[in-house]
Amino acid sequence: MSKLNFLPLFMLIAVLGCQNHQQHVQPETVEKPKKLGPFFGVVPSASPKLLAPELLASPATEYNGTFTPDGTEFFYTTDLPNNAYITFTQMNADSTWSEPRIAPFSGTYSDYDPLFSPDGNRLYFSSSRPEGDNENSKIWYVEREGKGWGNPIAVVLTGEENGEYYSSLTHSGAIYFNIWSKGDIYKAIPLDSTYTVEALPEIINKGRDKGDPFIDPNEEYLIYRGYDDTIGRGDLYITFNMDGEWTEPENLGEPINSTQHEMCPWVSQDGKLFIFASGRAADPIPAKALDPIKNINSTYNSGQLNLYYMSADFIQEMKAKHIKG
Repeated sequence: MSKLNFLPLFMLIAVLGCQNHQQHVQPETVEKPKKLGPFFGVVPSASPKLLAPELLASPATEYNGTFTPDGTEFFYTTDLPNNAYITFTQMNADSTWSEPRIAPFSGTYSDYDPLFSPDGNRLYFSSSRPEGDNENSKIWYVEREGKGWGNPIAVVLTGEENGEYYSSLTHSGAIYFNIWSKGDIYKAIPLDSTYTVEALPEIINKGRDKGDPFIDPNEEYLIYRGYDDTIGRGDLYITFNMDGEWTEPENLGEPINSTQHEMCPWVSQDGKLFIFASGRAADPIPAKALDPIKNINSTYNSGQLNLYYMSADFIQEMKAKHIKG
């Protein structure tokens, strides 16, 4: 006999009422992954938008976003209080994307600044391995091995303990990078198994700290982060290589730069997509009843950097001003 038969009438009604309520609670809706396609399926816009917030945005700091040339893999830096990791997501066979994970060659040391070589067969990055001191950061790379990656290999550039960061490559194999302790951007030109390193011209390196250099693979332009005459904490600038001479750097202005911090520029090889990191306040996505709360929380900016995208058309528009008629 059921124990409910021995309960007083008012308690029996309460228990049955609770059971009835539980039966009518709707289960949480589980959204299926969206079929985004290459490059997350984004359509470059005239103003910055959060890049795939359902995948990338989080309470952590995200920056240094870079796609493979075909747009089917995306690597970036996830910066947490105890360490920085290179994180990645890749497109599945059904055009959905995998949940971001720490890259197979990262997770132990402080790793950051992933940037692909133009052919996509190497991923260059900055790391303080093995000492763990960011001031001694060096340039490393991993080579593709089948569907995976080989072991990290150090790139000997200056041979000094002065912090080398953000390695962007040209088709010729030259590496553009910056040295924090000196506040300048350098070019490393391959020579047999070594490199000849030279500082970029004073027209670029003058003023305060310069860094995060993204070089067009054909060396037609350079976009970098600087702190001179900024709108906010740090801005992005561009300079063009016109007949072997670099033009006076120009602030990219709004809506790219904001009153917050902008850094880590990247442009797709077809010249259509521009990605950068920004500390601006992000607009939350529309929310409705029974939405997973993680999707809503992830798009609120809490003073950290998030990844943004927009059209790269501004590059050719700015270059046109330097072309003599």
